[in-house]
Amino acid sequence: MELIYQTLIRSFVEPAVLVLGDLMIDTYLRGASTRLSPEAPVPVVDISSHTSVLGGGANAAANLRHLGAKVTFVSLTGDDHAARLAGELLEKEGICDQVVRCDTRRTITKTRVIAGHQLLTRYDEGTELQLDQDCEQQIIAVLSEQLPLHDAILIADYNKGLITPAIIEALTAMNRDFRKFVAVDAKRLDRYKCLQPDVIKPNYKEITELLGLPEMPGRKAQQLEEMGTAIYQATGAKISAITLDEEGALIFQEDKLLCHTAARPVNTPNVSGAGDTYISAFTLSCLTGAAAATAAEIAGAAAAVAISKSNTAHCKHSELVAYFSIRDKCISDLEELSALCEMYRAQGRKIVFTNGCFDILHSGHVSYLERAASLGDVLIVGVNTDESIKRLKGPERPINSLNDRVQVLAGLGAISHLIAFGDQHDDTPEPLIRIIRPDVFAKGGDYNRESLPEAAAVEEYGGEVVLLPLVPDRSTTLIIKRIYTTPVLKVAEA
Repeated sequence: MELIYQTLIRSFVEPAVLVLGDLMIDTYLRGASTRLSPEAPVPVVDISSHTSVLGGGANAAANLRHLGAKVTFVSLTGDDHAARLAGELLEKEGICDQVVRCDTRRTITKTRVIAGHQLLTRYDEGTELQLDQDCEQQIIAVLSEQLPLHDAILIADYNKGLITPAIIEALTAMNRDFRKFVAVDAKRLDRYKCLQPDVIKPNYKEITELLGLPEMPGRKAQQLEEMGTAIYQATGAKISAITLDEEGALIFQEDKLLCHTAARPVNTPNVSGAGDTYISAFTLSCLTGAAAATAAEIAGAAAAVAISKSNTAHCKHSELVAYFSIRDKCISDLEELSALCEMYRAQGRKIVFTNGCFDILHSGHVSYLERAASLGDVLIVGVNTDESIKRLKGPERPINSLNDRVQVLAGLGAISHLIAFGDQHDDTPEPLIRIIRPDVFAKGGDYNRESLPEAAAVEEYGGEVVLLPLVPDRSTTLIIKRIYTTPVLKVAEA
């Protein structure tokens, strides 16, 4: 099944998606607080970093772009510093900017002040009133020009004044002519029923408000499982993907419950922007031919990757491919290895790397690998190819082929991933180290720092070289020697 997911995800680079949504700037002021202000009993924060990222509908556009799609973003800003910053951020993300600037508005900005890991305050700026008629006609003109050039439109309506009834009416008329895939993530989904969306993505709060239901924490899925008819009557959506946080997601096909997907566990999740990631991945999955249930699994995985990061985060195309490779111990592609390691680093997981021939696996190997694994969260093992071993140990080796050695190693629970290495130009693991950038490089105690030419590469990336003691009298060479010198027992004929 993972292969099917990976095939679909690799096709995410093909669609062109038009995004219509409220543009916001999310700004994070981070620092330390060690004292109170003399003016009032409030903490003073000494700011050490200032980060601004795309938020709102622009974050949905950024998510689509990170997942590989070609993206054009249509929105509205003021004519101010924040608008210019937004333009720079859109350009940096590789998103085609079709944003209308209006000098009577101020660009929406949300600024968070954080001391250590504690959010102290958030202050918001910008115009959230409905746009005027002149700007409305400019938006409609841009949509009329851009919609025919794209495979789909994703509407990210945060109810900040951008999308008016006239714009929805104009989009409905356009789509009767062009019949594009329509995805909607909106605070008020009933406004888009006339568009007959292909997919909608309300969260639990939005769907209960839409249906006039009380909130039932801990029983969200149970409460909504029988509500397919009401949801379809209210929205007219072909697919409704209702995200329920820790309870996963309910997927309805018109008025029928299709499936209930489980939430993927994430330590210390940061859920800001998770909905944008989910709808982006769901949309691209559908555009590349996935059934709704498959699209839901891929979207859930993308959201899990995004919420494992800090700030308003995204899931990259390579990270999503890598996510479905985690259960594959044997990695054959260096690009896949790089994506896996990027994802582990983004999650704050400590990577340990070691390498060896592992020709005849014995108790010394198992003990060593278990101790190496205990040094971090992920153990990646480089295994010399057959040709590499012949160059290092002579023409009689290896005893077991690479395929056999890897298959045996894959059975060890201590190992997260395996990858072969070694060529006629370089039999050291240094090329792998430069891709993996391990926090710890583990080697046996029969080595020292000076005898490891690859140690410099480890330390160049801030890693640590750890030498582990070996189990006495346990080695492949000793085993082979014992086999060759042990007399063959002759069984007397009866």
